[in-house]
Amino acid sequence: MSILSWSSAASKSLGLLYRELQPIEVYVEDSNSEAFYFELLNRMIDGEKKIRKVIPLNGRKNVLDHCDDFDHRTPALFIIDGDLDLFLGLREEGKTNLFQHRAYCIENYLICKDAVVELIVEASGTILREHALTDSEWDSALDSIGALKNLFVTFAAARIANSELRTVSHGHSSVITQQGKKKPPTVDLAKIAALEGLIAQACVDKVGEDEWRRIRSKIEIDSAGVDALDGVSGKDFLLPILDHFIRSKGCGTTNTGSLMFKLAKYCKLDRLADLKRSLLEVMEGRSFISG
Repeated sequence: MSILSWSSAASKSLGLLYRELQPIEVYVEDSNSEAFYFELLNRMIDGEKKIRKVIPLNGRKNVLDHCDDFDHRTPALFIIDGDLDLFLGLREEGKTNLFQHRAYCIENYLICKDAVVELIVEASGTILREHALTDSEWDSALDSIGALKNLFVTFAAARIANSELRTVSHGHSSVITQQGKKKPPTVDLAKIAALEGLIAQACVDKVGEDEWRRIRSKIEIDSAGVDALDGVSGKDFLLPILDHFIRSKGCGTTNTGSLMFKLAKYCKLDRLADLKRSLLEVMEGRSFISG
């Protein structure tokens, strides 16, 4: 599927063009998420009334601004990511029909064993579902997430102590090591420690060691209830790591957009129950306030 790039102003006007063709307008942050949002949301809707166009507004601020300016007599849902706000305990509050994920981003919900099984079966053509992926293999693929959550605690603390630092954008390539041609790369705990140390030192230089320790300790305690599968960026870390694992299971090379769309087609929707409820409420003409 080819996704056209629109300015935020032009994208807002798309809602008017599609208004008579669909039961609800849906606005999201990133154009890269349009195709699989389309797939996920339409899987949540029973009956013939389907979404025809998911509208990306090229950034969180644009979604928030359009939500504020929108005439909510027209059914519309505005969706933003949780980002590092998850670790900081922050939420966008008091906005009509604004849904903020309780995960770092929508890609986090695509990390699903059932979906991966379907991709392996499709790629093989001969493997039965019950033989495609054992529980131990799946657990092994995800066993590094706990260490990555600790890294994201440091990223969140750095946003408070030294907001100009590069953090999440380091991406998964900064913390993996290639094992060999036939094995997927693994998350390297030594590289995680080195990256954490680099960020910590920059924060200490900015605010002092005692203040840095206080900030990071508080965030670590406050975010103890954040599941690593929700808190670690799906887009920048979990999805690329999963991609390497899927390739090692014989699925071949695919681009990120194609992988996300396939996962969106098969992933379980139970972790998306809150989004489904909000979507259906707004479609029925009701409203909610974010919080």
